[in-house]
Amino acid sequence: MTQPPGTRPRTPRKLTSADDRASFHSGERELDEWLQKYSWQDQRARHATTYVTTVGDNRVVGYYAITVAGYERDAAPGLIAKGAPNAVPCFLLARLAVDREWHGRGLGWGLLRDAMQRVLLLSESVAAPALLVHARDDEARAFYCHHAEFIQSPVDPLHLFLPLKAIASRLDLHTM
Repeated sequence: MTQPPGTRPRTPRKLTSADDRASFHSGERELDEWLQKYSWQDQRARHATTYVTTVGDNRVVGYYAITVAGYERDAAPGLIAKGAPNAVPCFLLARLAVDREWHGRGLGWGLLRDAMQRVLLLSESVAAPALLVHARDDEARAFYCHHAEFIQSPVDPLHLFLPLKAIASRLDLHTM
C-alpha cells in the first residue's frame, strides 16, 4: 500500500499538548479513549510517558505508553523471579496502538522496537530485569510473541515478560 506524499510517519517522540489525539481511531475504544482523554494528564502527573508517531499537522497515527510496575514474584516466570524481591521491578509497556488507517504497515513493530530501545536506555539508570506487557487478548499476545521472545507468566498467559538481555539480542545490541 502506497502512502500519499508527506504522510510518512515520523519517528516516535514524546507526546505534546499540540498533538492531534482526537482523530486517532485504532478500532479499540479503550485504547482510543485513553489516548484522547487521559494520556496527557497521565504524562503531566508522571504516571506514564506516552510516545507518539505522527503525520501531517501532528496527527497521531500510533502511540505507546511506558511506566514502571512491580509484579508479584510468585506470578513471574522463573527466569525473571530468580533472586528478585517480592515485587519484581519491571518496565511496563502500558499501551500500544496504531490508527486503523495504518494497520498492516509495520507501524506496530516500529513502535514496539522504539519502546524496547527506550527501555534499554532507561535500564542504564534504572534497574529492572524485564519489559512487562499485559496483552489485551490472544491477538495482542501473538503480536508481541511474533516480534520478540516474550515469556508468559505462569499464572496469566496474557502477562508477558521480555528480559532485557533478550531485548538487546533482538535489537542486535550487545551492551548488556
